[in-house]
Amino acid sequence: MRLSADIIYHRLKDKLDVEIIGVCENGLKLYRPEFHLDGSENFENDHVYVCSADHLPVHPRIGENVLLICLGDAPQLERYKDLCGILSVSGNEDIFKVFNIVQGIFNEYEQWEAGLNEILRNGAALQELLDLGKSVFENPMMLIGSDFRYLAYTEEQYLKENLGINLDSSTFDPDLLEVFLSLHEMATDVKDPILLTLIGRSTLSVNIFDIDEFLGCITIFGEYRDFRSSDIELCQYFAGVIKQAFQLKPRLAGDRSSMRMAIRNIVGGQSIDAEQRSVISRFNTGREMICSVLSQRSEPNPIPTGYICSMIEQSFMGAFAFDENGQIAAVIPYNENTGKELTALIRKLRMSCGVSHVFTDIYDCAYACYQANAALEEGNREQTTSDVCFFEDHILTRLLKNATDGIPPRFFYPEKLSLIAKHDAASYVSYIETLKVYLECGMSAAETARRLHIHRSSLIDRLNRICAVLGDDLKDPGKRLAMQIVLSAEK
Repeated sequence: MRLSADIIYHRLKDKLDVEIIGVCENGLKLYRPEFHLDGSENFENDHVYVCSADHLPVHPRIGENVLLICLGDAPQLERYKDLCGILSVSGNEDIFKVFNIVQGIFNEYEQWEAGLNEILRNGAALQELLDLGKSVFENPMMLIGSDFRYLAYTEEQYLKENLGINLDSSTFDPDLLEVFLSLHEMATDVKDPILLTLIGRSTLSVNIFDIDEFLGCITIFGEYRDFRSSDIELCQYFAGVIKQAFQLKPRLAGDRSSMRMAIRNIVGGQSIDAEQRSVISRFNTGREMICSVLSQRSEPNPIPTGYICSMIEQSFMGAFAFDENGQIAAVIPYNENTGKELTALIRKLRMSCGVSHVFTDIYDCAYACYQANAALEEGNREQTTSDVCFFEDHILTRLLKNATDGIPPRFFYPEKLSLIAKHDAASYVSYIETLKVYLECGMSAAETARRLHIHRSSLIDRLNRICAVLGDDLKDPGKRLAMQIVLSAEK
């Protein structure tokens, strides 16, 4: 997990005499610390360097959002104050001790992140998430749903005795609800973190959304320690985790999350419950849709799945995207510009995707997903230069693959076709290839000769020899179709 300068500063000052100076950016962007090596003038973006002031270069090249954890003082340190953030450690501290303390801070937050992910994988219990969040925020917390029901909270006794919150009821107290709604900043369409005074207490709240649908709100009460700027960043991250838990529990989430889960169940061949059927009936209005399956190319740092799903849903109003067996599946409303817009997005994300036919019944999305996945597989196998592969262009290939069911096509040769294959084994002229091209050209001798780059009279001679073996098979539509299928499948 990446951290911010503010997090490192507040955790570090519990153990060391440290001052924060310079230009420190917000956001969870900083990588784990490393030692600054003597002689190096480069300081990379989003990096933390543990260093001695007197070893810093006079003419540095400093990237964006660099943080120096600096021991001691030196004249050249003044140059750095306008270029990066500095945590200046006073006293005669050992540089290795300081480095290990900073490593320990990163370890603690990564363990917190791992614990949150473990809860998501094992039932996504909202109460467990808040209990684990308490170790980071060190203040009472409360989570309410879109209907202002209590979903989870910490410090039950504190909330009852100090804030008068009636936790014996599943619904939010009417008086407190009025306070929430009377504060303009707490409007349920506000997406930025909100710092305000609620019931005489300093609070930090973050509304949770699925695109534009309000799902709930996490509120932290500043009772045991004052809020820090990094609490806002961490609360936004924490709200993102809770959003994932909502999406895994459709009854807690809004219609969009319920609909996304219903589509995922249909695609995965799982049953859907009565609530999901009700949501589908509201969305199933006969509008045209397509299904797309996206796959990341081989890259050192793949783009996070959640980010891709968010990008798709924000780019196409009314779309639903989710992880499906390591790939991204998306149901997207269709119009005449969808193909162009999807292609632009896929190129921006450096991905490949397959696209289904247009469909209008959401219950058909499983078949549409198969079409999109088949288009993606065939496009990748054929190593096409296109980023977007349409099922329409790969129908024949998939039909032929399914027709032989993995068995080598030569085992489907009709008996007379096998005789022609035996001829080819002892001749430099391929009658099988001649016949295949002849059938592909609709039995046009002129077009076949052009495709094979031979004289028409030479072709007629070959066809006469082929017909002598096949007899009347070329005149029989069924036998002719069987030969064309097996020869195309062999290709």
